[in-house]
Amino acid sequence: MTHRQTLSKTERLKSYKRIRILFAQGQKFKVFPLVVYFLLRDEKVEGGLERLREVNSVEEVEGVEEVEAVEEVEGVEGVLQMGVSVGKRHFKRAVDRNLLKRRIREAYRKQKLELKETLMASGISMDVFFVYSNARISDYAEIELAMKQGLTVLLEKVKKQTSRTE
Repeated sequence: MTHRQTLSKTERLKSYKRIRILFAQGQKFKVFPLVVYFLLRDEKVEGGLERLREVNSVEEVEGVEEVEAVEEVEGVEGVLQMGVSVGKRHFKRAVDRNLLKRRIREAYRKQKLELKETLMASGISMDVFFVYSNARISDYAEIELAMKQGLTVLLEKVKKQTSRTE
């Protein structure tokens, strides 16, 4: 069965608080032209997709207020959340920054499936942030290769983390 390669709203890292925590407490590594920041979150996602289906409807959650149910859904859906940044220092024009961000998001969207499945199977969640660090505009092939290498490193770190907890 083929999977739809999407990047939904719940997979975007938008919370200012979570982004600050990611940069303060997370780890980073470089895969030229990207700097990858990541943080494995402590909260366990129990039951993976089954839990998401149970919590998705507020009526199914008994004895829980609507606000709490919505927060729980966000925690379940956000097994792997990502953000992208391209600095204004090297790219003064927003058109150039947006082009690079689109290329990074597209490369991520096409290659994230294996990492997401591993996270779902292990029951942990992760925040990832990609910062573009080159002074020139890279073509899509270069960004795609860097993304592939970066996601491979992240996958190894997740597997190492899950083997350590078992």
